[in-house]
Amino acid sequence: MSPKPTIQHVIFDLGGVVVDWNPDAIVRVVFNDLELQDRVKQTIFQHPDWLEMDRGTLMEAEAIPRFVRRAGITRELVVALLRMADRMLLPKPDTLDLIQELHEKNISLYCLSNIPSDRFAYLKRRYDFWDVFVGAVISGDLGMVKPDKEIYEYLFHTYELEPSACVFLDDAPINIEGARAVGMHGIVFTDAASCRSELMDLF
Repeated sequence: MSPKPTIQHVIFDLGGVVVDWNPDAIVRVVFNDLELQDRVKQTIFQHPDWLEMDRGTLMEAEAIPRFVRRAGITRELVVALLRMADRMLLPKPDTLDLIQELHEKNISLYCLSNIPSDRFAYLKRRYDFWDVFVGAVISGDLGMVKPDKEIYEYLFHTYELEPSACVFLDDAPINIEGARAVGMHGIVFTDAASCRSELMDLF
């Protein structure tokens, strides 16, 4: 049997892991029409422009006219949708419990997220759980996104981390594949309880 890895650092994605991220729920709050809900999801949340906003190469003010044109809705509705997306980034209590547990075990904690800089700033203003994190790597600040290897390497170099001593938690399997490709351990996050179980197997 091979020895267990020495895990010293746990890196958390934000949306879908630390805070809720559910575009289906967001569009249902703003729009009643099912066809419109699908069109908005496809032309806004699932469009490549959304990832470019995460990357920081497309600002929200530049994206709004594109969203208006593609979704066929008013600017006011697009803005209402975007602000609802902010408000529905609610902390996941079970994940916060896991974060606190790891912090008390002296595991160093980091964030690595695809998120625009202004949305991350909004989260930092709104919530007070950030003190337990050593640092955060935010795609919108850097012009790079997961699963590109450069953003993982930026994490390692900035915080002087050995990849094999890191575990990355993300709800998107493709981002976990990217993490493993650069030498990290990875867990596809579905819920805090199963994630905790998988983490404890590594410690």
